[in-house]
Amino acid sequence: MLFLAQYAPKDSRSEESQKRSLKLFTEWKPPVPFKAHYARADGRGGIAIFETDNPALVAEMITPWVPFFDFDLCPLLPMEEAVPINLKSIAWREGKR
Repeated sequence: MLFLAQYAPKDSRSEESQKRSLKLFTEWKPPVPFKAHYARADGRGGIAIFETDNPALVAEMITPWVPFFDFDLCPLLPMEEAVPINLKSIAWREGKR
């Protein structure tokens, strides 16, 4: 399963915590490879896409960074799967069950 992790620095983030998180990141080995990982150009976080079917690995990807960042984690669907699901939901809401 693909996941999108969007993250932003915690409000309490200091220059020291920024330095520490960057140092830790250079030493970190993710438990699953990133499909994509981008930093926001304004320095306020980033996004990562990774794939796993193991919820423990999802926790392992995120947990080291919880002191530094707030996360929004979402499973992803390919568009060719998402569109039929949305169309089916719309039909159900319109009473076309």
